[in-house]
Amino acid sequence: MRVFAICLGVCLIAACAPVTDTTRRDPEPPPPPFEAPPRWDPWAALAAKVPPARDLIREPYRYVRDIDVVPGTPGFRYLSYQPSDLKSIVGFTLTNRGSSRVNPKGLQKTGAMRIYTFQFPDRARENIHVAINDDVDISGRFSHDNMYRELHFFPRLQLPAVERGDGGKTLTVTLPTGEPVLFDVRTKEIVGGVLREDPIDFHRDRYQRRNPGVHYQGDYMLITVEQRGEAPRRASVWGQTKYAEVHYPAKYAKPCRISPRHLWDQRPKRGDTDPTLIMLHATDAALFAAIEKQCHWDLTRLAMAAARGLGVPVSASRE
Repeated sequence: MRVFAICLGVCLIAACAPVTDTTRRDPEPPPPPFEAPPRWDPWAALAAKVPPARDLIREPYRYVRDIDVVPGTPGFRYLSYQPSDLKSIVGFTLTNRGSSRVNPKGLQKTGAMRIYTFQFPDRARENIHVAINDDVDISGRFSHDNMYRELHFFPRLQLPAVERGDGGKTLTVTLPTGEPVLFDVRTKEIVGGVLREDPIDFHRDRYQRRNPGVHYQGDYMLITVEQRGEAPRRASVWGQTKYAEVHYPAKYAKPCRISPRHLWDQRPKRGDTDPTLIMLHATDAALFAAIEKQCHWDLTRLAMAAARGLGVPVSASRE
């Protein structure tokens, strides 16, 4: 009886013991090797020729812009934002602080400069433009010494881009139209392409001093506005009526003058005294229709170029 009880206990213990899984299993794969995030290459980002990411700037504009120096290239900076893990270019500047033809005063002493700022905030089509600032450094007063001109190119096929060329002697900027402008890498003077520039006007009388003289010789359309010490897009400054000039040199010898109110919103925001000065026309087609109405020009060829573009059309809705 005692032997029977012992056998019964052994059987119960065996029945309660866990069952060993003898099924063959593949070994666990090793974890993937660590990969460092790709190194930020400003030259690669600046050289990218891509269509705008959207038609309109997000409202409100959500990104804080950073200004960084391009390594090894004095007088060349880029503007960027980083909404997520990806850093993106939203503009770049080229500064001529002294050169024999355009800025001889800058060679004598620091202060006088010409700055080209290629801007495309939010990487949107709406506000792609080139802002040019001549600081003559004569009186030390901002509103007296700073002369402004803006260049707006159409059709807006791509974001401005810049890359090194000619063995590092030049910077080749690609305009929104896809056309090139060449800058001397050392002085930042224009040395080729579809733009030419006049020297900085250092006239001591601010009323007789000319705004930056930059002239377009390309196949497409340029709208330009100018002003001393004030936003160039205003339709009226200090009681004076202002005009924008439309240039289409490939077809029309003379520019067309129109009021900036046909191009930029001149209405102040609620509770503010300043106009918004944002472009009224998100698409090139809408802008061309406005120019045809005001100037009585035929912009069919430009409209066809805009329709072809460099990529698929982007949505006209705000994100």
